[in-house]
Amino acid sequence: MDWHPKTNLLLSCSADRGIIVWKHDADNKLMPQLCNIRELKANTDACWNYRGDKFCVGASSGHVYAGSYNKEVSLWIATSLTDTKALHDSPITAVKFDPLAGRVIASASTDGCVMVTTAFYEDLDHGDDNGPFGKIKSQEVLFKFKCSEWVNTLSFSPSGSQLAFASK
Repeated sequence: MDWHPKTNLLLSCSADRGIIVWKHDADNKLMPQLCNIRELKANTDACWNYRGDKFCVGASSGHVYAGSYNKEVSLWIATSLTDTKALHDSPITAVKFDPLAGRVIASASTDGCVMVTTAFYEDLDHGDDNGPFGKIKSQEVLFKFKCSEWVNTLSFSPSGSQLAFASK
């Protein structure tokens, strides 16, 4: 679960493969907004980008998804960063967007691997060229680090230039 302080949206993912974006209505009640995702296994972690218009989700299948709101169909849509083969060989334990440009997702897994993958959306990421990933305009794996243990959590530094992770 992740809350975005500017948009006041709450993002949740669950073992039933669902992703829900929660928004306050006029009576200040949280109302669910559904998300379309093609995942066959449990979703394990979710995170907003710094603007709150894009999110990432890690799944038990090893896939990492990036999603945004589609105004044409009034639905949040999440797509895998890779079309067929999963990024990781086992379940994702943590996903995070880079803090300045929101164009890169770091993911960690029980396979002991940490990956940094681009998640550039032409319609959302124009003009945001801050930080070390601000010039990225492609879809590719930028970094892969193999640990001897599974990785439980990860975090970018405030400048986005460093990535820290902890293993069990």
